[in-house]
Amino acid sequence: MNKSPFRRLLHALVTDRFVWFLVIGLLLFGLDRWRQDADDYHIIVDLPLLEKLAAQWQGQTQRLPDANELDALVEGYVREEILVREARRLNLDQDDVIIRRRLAQKYEFFLADADVPIEPAADTLDAFFEINRARYRLPETFSFNHVFFDNENEARAAVTQLNADETDWRSLGLPFMLNRSYRTVTAERLAVEMGDAFVAALRTAPEARWSGPVASAFGVHAVKLVARDAGGDVAFDDVVARVARDWQIYQQTAARDSGMNELRAKYKVELAPVDPLP
Repeated sequence: MNKSPFRRLLHALVTDRFVWFLVIGLLLFGLDRWRQDADDYHIIVDLPLLEKLAAQWQGQTQRLPDANELDALVEGYVREEILVREARRLNLDQDDVIIRRRLAQKYEFFLADADVPIEPAADTLDAFFEINRARYRLPETFSFNHVFFDNENEARAAVTQLNADETDWRSLGLPFMLNRSYRTVTAERLAVEMGDAFVAALRTAPEARWSGPVASAFGVHAVKLVARDAGGDVAFDDVVARVARDWQIYQQTAARDSGMNELRAKYKVELAPVDPLP
């Protein structure tokens, strides 16, 4: 008895190895997708996660969490994980500027931490200090009081009066928008606020006496120099901790830049043609 065309087609499909291979492949693919979907709704709270949450808490509070606090940390993690997965399911992480920048920043941290020793050798730090000695120079600083006037004659008369009796020095002169008294202010900052001429005059002013008139960017002043520190070089041992931090930052920056250059070399950037505006 002759088979119908449908039966012959069905028999051919059943006996064809390729068809079976395709069917098995589809079944495996479907099973894998089903497992992935199931995993998307499966959150595992294991020991490494608990240790990580406890370490983060300890870093912020300087103590380990108790049982109730750990429960709250786990619940917070679970809530965050659910929201993140649902956001990804809706593709909310796509084309988001903040997420893009955060990912780029995290990868920069990854590049910066690559193979950078935590504690460099003493001679390495010493060499770094010598190369960058100017960075560690102490700045020139001034401590002084001053009274502001709108003309030199008044300032000159005030200097004589104040050297005789400075009890009410704050009540003299005109109101001043900045400080009347400065302590350990750097020459650089003072030059910005009061002008280079004012700083130059302070360098030659007598200590512990009122002098003036001293010109500034605002007008003239009667000034009492309390102290001046010329600054200058410091000993390596006095700044070794700062040198170590700066060396670490330098190495991380160098590692990040080197890693970025290697990554950049792998990519081809092509500028698409732009049609001219009509």
